[in-house]
Amino acid sequence: MQPSPMKAKFIKRKQKHGRSANAGLTLIECLVAIVVIAATAASIGPMMVFSVATRVQNQRTEQALQIAQAEVDKVRLVVEQGGDYGDRLNNLKLFRVNAASIAEVPAPNAFIDSTASVTSERQARRIDIDGDGTSDFAIQLFRTPGIELPSQTAGVTASTPVVFDYGVRVYDDAAAEQNITSLTASTTSLGFTSGEGDRGRQPLAVLYGQMGQGDRDASLCQYWQYAGSTPTTLQCN
Repeated sequence: MQPSPMKAKFIKRKQKHGRSANAGLTLIECLVAIVVIAATAASIGPMMVFSVATRVQNQRTEQALQIAQAEVDKVRLVVEQGGDYGDRLNNLKLFRVNAASIAEVPAPNAFIDSTASVTSERQARRIDIDGDGTSDFAIQLFRTPGIELPSQTAGVTASTPVVFDYGVRVYDDAAAEQNITSLTASTTSLGFTSGEGDRGRQPLAVLYGQMGQGDRDASLCQYWQYAGSTPTTLQCN
């Protein structure tokens, strides 16, 4: 049964208004969804950037600490092997400084190739840890004169430091080279960062310590002499 012309016109108008209302509601929902997504992305985006940058810096710091400890272990191995090891320490490019305190040694102002000779306390050697042909870190390795004994071995020219202080600082090569004339000696702090953080000027890792050979004659006396005081109960020549 066909509706009357008046009723058909009313139904058609109602359907028309219904479609228009539904279309308008869908458009508003889309706009609201876009606004919500944009607001969410705007609030989460910076945190993601901070998170990624901080994770990268922490990974670099961990690598730098491992490198610094490896350098110290190399020096300790030479000392523990004994003998007149002055030349062997020099082969490790452990630079002898004249600073009163190991922490007073200034930061490097030049990065040199890993195979080059270290001729200044302010030089740091580049190293490539992943073998891609690009240096990743730069190492500043140095020691105080300490108590040195002349070599007793033919062919060994360098004196042997039986007690000495050492220092090693590891810098991020790519980041620090941009600020090579204004590097500092204090270690970088770990925390949230959105970029390079402090590694553009500060070392990622710093290790200071004291090392000595304990199986030589008069080793104990030499240690106390280096410390600046000798117990009255200890007889030293």
